[in-house]
Amino acid sequence: MSVSSGSSICGDEDGDLLFDEEEEIDFYAILNVPKDATDDEIIKAYRKRCLMFHPDRFTDETEKKDAERVFVKLRRAHEVLLDPKQRAIYDALGVQGLDTQGWELVSRSANPENIRKEYEFLQRLKDRELMLQRIHPTSTFMIKTTVAGMFPEEEEDRYPPQLLGISLSQSVDCAFTGVDRFGLSGRVKTGNGRGDGSVSAVWKRVAGNLNLENTVSLSSESVSLTCRAARNVFTRAAVIVQPQVQYNLLHEAFIPSIAFIYSMRLHPRWQGSIVLNVSPLGKALTTTMVHTENNHAKALGSLTLHPTNSNIRMVYYIRKPENDSLTEMSVQLTPYGVSPAINMERRLSRYSRISCSFHFTFPSCLLYTKFKLKAGHSSFDWQIVLCDDKESLSRSVLYGVAIPYFSFQLTKLVFRPYWERFVALFDDKSHEQEVDLAKKEEAANVVNLMRATAERIKMDEKTKHGVIIETARYGQCDGSGTRAYPLAGERTIDVTVPLQAMVNDSQLRVYTVKSQLPGFYDPCPGEAKMLTVRYIFRDEAHSCTVADEMPLMLPLRAHRLSNGQA
Repeated sequence: MSVSSGSSICGDEDGDLLFDEEEEIDFYAILNVPKDATDDEIIKAYRKRCLMFHPDRFTDETEKKDAERVFVKLRRAHEVLLDPKQRAIYDALGVQGLDTQGWELVSRSANPENIRKEYEFLQRLKDRELMLQRIHPTSTFMIKTTVAGMFPEEEEDRYPPQLLGISLSQSVDCAFTGVDRFGLSGRVKTGNGRGDGSVSAVWKRVAGNLNLENTVSLSSESVSLTCRAARNVFTRAAVIVQPQVQYNLLHEAFIPSIAFIYSMRLHPRWQGSIVLNVSPLGKALTTTMVHTENNHAKALGSLTLHPTNSNIRMVYYIRKPENDSLTEMSVQLTPYGVSPAINMERRLSRYSRISCSFHFTFPSCLLYTKFKLKAGHSSFDWQIVLCDDKESLSRSVLYGVAIPYFSFQLTKLVFRPYWERFVALFDDKSHEQEVDLAKKEEAANVVNLMRATAERIKMDEKTKHGVIIETARYGQCDGSGTRAYPLAGERTIDVTVPLQAMVNDSQLRVYTVKSQLPGFYDPCPGEAKMLTVRYIFRDEAHSCTVADEMPLMLPLRAHRLSNGQA
């Protein structure tokens, strides 16, 4: 699939030449300059590439079209890297930070079959996204158990694990018009031999800057009607008014309440809000400050003033994009005690996440853990109470937390190969391991464009006994190799012509990941890659192999082969 803006599958404008997914483009690789390259180095590399790929150098219409595609990329890379602001954005966020426009299909291939496949894939993707947007089904299954009875010191005080309750909730949200949505949600639960449930109906309407939401909820104890109106009052501020009327079936009494919320962006990374709740049962005032980083919450602090339930809550988030994990640390202070908690969440597979959290309340000494599995729009929660009294706290921490944790880590260490094999079952990388046929086709076209330049440079290098690339292969690393001495695997491609065309004055320098270089493509997505080069310098054979992330420098004396090796 290809995305860009302002183009079609058969147009001839410049937009059609940007046939790659821009978020995958490496501007430094296109120009073959290091990430700390100066403006002069960028200009020099750009001019050298233009001499090779300028469309005016070609007379054949097909070659001219292929050259135009490469030339547009070169021009885009040149413009971005020479602009300090754009370069800073690109270095931090990639091309996504430079272009945030919508999705449109763009032809990356001259092959009609590839275009058809891209179109059909995009249609299926859009149909699925449209269905989820219109229906938006969600479900939650939660089970609550206790094992606190296993940890008392006296044997006669112990009792087996018990089931405390089960709850199941389901919701669906449908769009009826462009501005109206209607939703239904239901929940059933059971605990201690008693069942309960509730059902809610929600109507939402978005009209310009005004958002309306009306909710009717029915349970065994009460019936409530809630109205919510939100409106932007300034560029960075919004006001929300939320009145509610609740009828208590047991006491046969109406309980009205109203909430006022004012939210404002105080700084590009700070969001503040004030919430005032007023009801016959009391008043409550809550103020919250949120610090964001890359559009995600980094820290949160809130203060609630209430006649019976005042509290202070602080939360800190740690995100690790490399393994898509999140750690949330929080603490809540009340007049009755302190409640620290930690929650660790990470990606389990392509469409699922798993989390584990620990919650502790002092001085009641309530300790419990919660496991959560989220798959798509469904989640499964399992809450386990480990301790509910002070006398068993130390034994609960030891036998319920410490020993299971260290046993788990020891098992992973001892049976590491089996553990990695088990984890790999959840990691679906099939979509990442498919070779992009359009990029393969593009690389072949670019190699044809570079062939004449490569032959000319090769002849010049022969006359001065310089660098002559005999063979060059790029692709899969063999598992028996190491990072220092990588070995070539089976899935490799011939890149002799592109490398010979990059030789300049008997030298070759490649600074970045090589799959983005003109004439290259990734033959083994998701796997470690290497580049092996055999070349002649001063009439002597040389050979070298480098990992994908390592720079390539030719020639070097260390690459020279002995007579026996040659």
